[in-house]
Amino acid sequence: MSPQSRTRRSVSADRGLGPTLTNLVARTRGVLRGLEITLDILLAAVLVIAIALIGADTVGLVADGVRAGGIDAALLILDRVLLVFIIAELLYTLRLSLARTQLILEPFLIIGLVAVVRRVLVVTAQAERILSEGGNLEPILWELGVLAGLVISLAVALSLARRHGDGPRDLQAD
Repeated sequence: MSPQSRTRRSVSADRGLGPTLTNLVARTRGVLRGLEITLDILLAAVLVIAIALIGADTVGLVADGVRAGGIDAALLILDRVLLVFIIAELLYTLRLSLARTQLILEPFLIIGLVAVVRRVLVVTAQAERILSEGGNLEPILWELGVLAGLVISLAVALSLARRHGDGPRDLQAD
């Protein structure tokens, strides 16, 4: 349903309310829209602050990792970079939602895929450490199996969302 048809239907429904209630409904809609925009801006600010903090921490980790070396430092750096990517993708999705005034499914599925891949990398490194120490690998293998199923289900959902979406979409924010 297009925003114009929703607006036309709500305007025609508001005409039967009388002038006082119609004005009240219009003001309430304006206040709620302003509140929604304010909350979106606050969320964006929190995400930008999170990116800045994680980015600063990652720069320090890179410096320490170059000096110390090792797989643990590299894994931690990769983990942080992927976390920054996830938050940046959330910001992009928020911007798309603001530009379109509707929620779009595909960016959230992509964020989910990136998060699962991030966890797979961490679990794989933990498995390498457990193997070198001679520990029990069974819980790690179960988690990797569940994560593999999650990747498959998210990929299928993304494919279905793209195939059965509501026509061609331009996922560029204004």
